[in-house]
Amino acid sequence: MVNLIKYELKKHFLKRSILIAILIFSVINFIKIHSIYQENSYIAESTSPIWHEVYWKLYDQFSGVITQEKIEELLSIYRPLEQKTADLTASTRTDDPNTYTGNVYSDYYLLTRYYVQPMEYAYMYQFAANDIVGTAQNNMIFYDEIGNKYKYRENQMIAKLFANRSITDLSYTEMYQYYLEYDFSSLLVLLICLYGLVGVFVSEKEADMDTLLLTTVSGGRKTVLAKIIASMLFIFVVCLWFWLLDFVGFSIIFGSLEGAALPIYTLKSFENACINLSMSQYAIVSAVIKTGGMMVLGEIFLLISSASKNAMLPFSANLVVTGIAILHKEIMEGSGYILAKIANPFILVANSELFRQTEFVNFLGIPVQSYVGALGLGILMGIVFLFLLLFTGRKNAIVKGKAGANNEL
Repeated sequence: MVNLIKYELKKHFLKRSILIAILIFSVINFIKIHSIYQENSYIAESTSPIWHEVYWKLYDQFSGVITQEKIEELLSIYRPLEQKTADLTASTRTDDPNTYTGNVYSDYYLLTRYYVQPMEYAYMYQFAANDIVGTAQNNMIFYDEIGNKYKYRENQMIAKLFANRSITDLSYTEMYQYYLEYDFSSLLVLLICLYGLVGVFVSEKEADMDTLLLTTVSGGRKTVLAKIIASMLFIFVVCLWFWLLDFVGFSIIFGSLEGAALPIYTLKSFENACINLSMSQYAIVSAVIKTGGMMVLGEIFLLISSASKNAMLPFSANLVVTGIAILHKEIMEGSGYILAKIANPFILVANSELFRQTEFVNFLGIPVQSYVGALGLGILMGIVFLFLLLFTGRKNAIVKGKAGANNEL
């Protein structure tokens, strides 16, 4: 069986065209990450050298554990700038020696964006979280009185999830802000997997070898199983490569790994996150879930391809399926149709939507967090598609004949 898997890997995936596609897409991915840095970061060294220098000069002074002393020190610098710029009458000279960047307005906007607002958000977050807990506890009392057990449990889970949340440190989080919501590489992986998987079952059919294979000892469902395993290994390796490339690319281009140990809700876009993980932990969990979602989609590609004798038809059909999945995900994003949202396996691939908000689905009267429901449905779909692939495969003619002969004896 191992040799058969190796043969299928070599036959379908260790091809020059696939390796070239991976190489080209890797370069495109790296360029995309660089463009995100250039377009979104105000402290990019190549486009904003002054801001870059000043930000990291002040970083040692204000980063780390947030203390009252640091807050007062920051405000002592910021308040005068705020007053000077309030009526837009401050000097616009760009060589002011009494400023950090050479300009009063530039100092004000730099401090506002990268120090004052992040510190304010971090300091106030624990109070916002406590308010959520208090509201949830009040709701628990209300729903307990009217006998609504489902809503009681839902608010109980919310209260437990947000209890004791706080952000104690100020850190550079720009790298993780864009890295953890980066989905472009997922699209590249999808295209590579689609291209690689479309010929797994079609190649023998196009050469009229599928019937002949049934007369061999390793033919039939044994070959189908080997193809599936080889396909999943291919998906795993491609995913691993691109997820690592994402991390390395963002780390090198943004030039920092600061903030890895801070909780995910340190990022404002994740302030209502449904998990209590650090940013580095979330990155690993997200990558694993992405890979699992890609495998489910890969099984769909294989299932569609196995029903055709020509590569062009399943390739086109799989492109349509992929487009529908992506469009459905975009339409459902941010909507209240939670069950419809998580029923799409592509939500596992571009999964930041699952974790940014705390949402629930009703499973037999029990509130289940949406990401748990999405994982459960993904696993269920994966098992169903696997059995369909195995049991729609034709049986080995020799083995079947031997079985019949044994029965006659």
